[in-house]
Amino acid sequence: MKQLLVIAIALASTNAFASRARVTSLGNSAHITDTQSIFSNPAKMFLMGDFVSLESGKTATNAGASLTNPNDNAEGTIVRTMGDAKWALALGHKSENASAFGLRRIMDLVPATNVTEQQNPVEFSYGMKSGDMTWGATLVYSNYNDKAQEIKEDSAGVRFGLLMGAWDIDAGVGLSSNVKDKTAAGGQGVDFKGTGSYSVGAGYTMENLYVYGNAAIVGAKMENQTTGAELAKVDVTRINLGVVSSHKKDGNEFFYGAKLASYNQKDKTSDNKVTQLSLPVIVGLEAEATSWMTLRGSLTQTVILDNAKDETAGTVNSEEAPGTNNTTAAIGAGLKFNKITVDGSLEGLTGGAASQDLSGDTLLTTVGLTYMF
Repeated sequence: MKQLLVIAIALASTNAFASRARVTSLGNSAHITDTQSIFSNPAKMFLMGDFVSLESGKTATNAGASLTNPNDNAEGTIVRTMGDAKWALALGHKSENASAFGLRRIMDLVPATNVTEQQNPVEFSYGMKSGDMTWGATLVYSNYNDKAQEIKEDSAGVRFGLLMGAWDIDAGVGLSSNVKDKTAAGGQGVDFKGTGSYSVGAGYTMENLYVYGNAAIVGAKMENQTTGAELAKVDVTRINLGVVSSHKKDGNEFFYGAKLASYNQKDKTSDNKVTQLSLPVIVGLEAEATSWMTLRGSLTQTVILDNAKDETAGTVNSEEAPGTNNTTAAIGAGLKFNKITVDGSLEGLTGGAASQDLSGDTLLTTVGLTYMF
């Protein structure tokens, strides 16, 4: 027990811009501005000082088999200022909104064939301030070639961000997302190709309310290399509309909010359709336990509306309205050492078979170190 207390004390922070661990602990609430914010809106790097951020995680080479979250992996980011401009370099961050990477994980489920993830991805961002307007742009790239196994992977995409008054606006476009794997499908091989990837989002802040919306349209197809047969052709549409109310006092923050989330997935090859409509709510807090230690946590759960349907060629495979227990708790803390912060979080666990026990497997599932210049 004493060891757990020592670790907990060693993982707290008063720095508002910390790491992925802070974002995880606060339930990825849409109103949060953090070092991770530049991966959705590159212009938000102007809301923070210069920094270096290092994130722990699992570095896996294949989708589906190892990771349940595309960004459980290790990664690092540096942001520096040059006059009125800023630039950022990120290593290891797997992009979903700037390429069709998100569907590589879905394809694992459709034909039961793993699709290689992005390998050693690199992101470069650049932005400038111009009067009351701030803009930023990001280029995403990854490339991998295993000549012995005949496995190739490449992806490219761009993101754009804009800050103007109380508005923040972002957009992403996938330029390419391709995988060729000769070892898949029992040695027959598969070809994966993104057929389109577009995202857009906007948020507006008025006093203690943050109102936001975002949408993404992503497509991909996969074929058998030997026979040329189409294994899957999937299109996904995601739409979120939400609001968060935040209340800050004496360095502490309490927030709550809700969003209407719509998800539609269609595989034209198998004539399979998956639709989901839910209303998740979130409650969270971040409080200074001492001048150097901050504790934070959040709770999310769908209420009233939680519908999901899976059907193939008109035959219903499963249908829930409302769905099963999905209450998720996330807890974290951090410590500030001068300009360095170290943050950690408990894994967000859902109800059912999972438990919220403190153990070596859950206590430090997300750890990040941030140095503010």
